[in-house]
Amino acid sequence: MKYLAFLAAAVIAAAPAAVVAADPHAGHGSAGAAKTTPADGAMVMGSPAAFAITLPHPMKLEALELKGPGGVVSVAIPAGGPSTKISVPLPKLAPGNYVATWRAVGADGHKTSGVVRFMVH
Repeated sequence: MKYLAFLAAAVIAAAPAAVVAADPHAGHGSAGAAKTTPADGAMVMGSPAAFAITLPHPMKLEALELKGPGGVVSVAIPAGGPSTKISVPLPKLAPGNYVATWRAVGADGHKTSGVVRFMVH
């Protein structure tokens, strides 16, 4: 009887690991695993030269919208294939609060996105 109780406990304990292993996107990370420069909540001195994203696996940036004190800021997403490090050149930004909304896609179609708020002094 003790063996059956032990076996049942082992099966219950292993169930979450089996679910994660069955998920084809397990380990891909999410926006929470992405790191950006400027970082969310950053206060930067002077206009940043670029908006950069470091991802846990190669992805292609599909969209980047940057809004500032004067409205939408025009940015051009550079051409290129999937990468773990993506950098988008920025025009000179005036002092104020900015919101960057981005979306990236992996080769398998997996998408991740994020919102970054920062301030330029």
